[in-house]
Amino acid sequence: MELAWWHWMVLGMTLVALEMLVTTFFLIWFGMAALLVGVLMLFAAPGFAAQMVLWAILSVAMTGAWLKFFKNPDRTRLGQAKDGVKGLSGLMTKPVTETESGEMMFRRPVLGADRWPVVADEPIAAGGRARVVDVLGQTLKVEKIGG
Repeated sequence: MELAWWHWMVLGMTLVALEMLVTTFFLIWFGMAALLVGVLMLFAAPGFAAQMVLWAILSVAMTGAWLKFFKNPDRTRLGQAKDGVKGLSGLMTKPVTETESGEMMFRRPVLGADRWPVVADEPIAAGGRARVVDVLGQTLKVEKIGG
């Protein structure tokens, strides 16, 4: 069985189009690898086995590069142990008083959200910086940073 360059291009475009339906951000790398094999076929004519090996190597390499360098595993901390949240700091967007909880905003999402209700042992004004010391269910316990 011989595959022409355009077979690889059609396969690549089909996989990229399927990615739009599936939205796993996984098929795109196999599609991009097929497109690269198609482009390489314009300049060289490797055999069927070499084409398949090249496609497999490119697919694994691009998927691996995406997982290692581009996909941000810290984007959300869903499922992370509370010890991983302790020590993170953020900005108070709503003040904490003795009787009311406040709200804290983080630069990056923490446990899936960038804003969290917080409580503290001492009042912390809005605009102040605070550090997480504990996770109490759906509320974070914080302490004031600095004076």
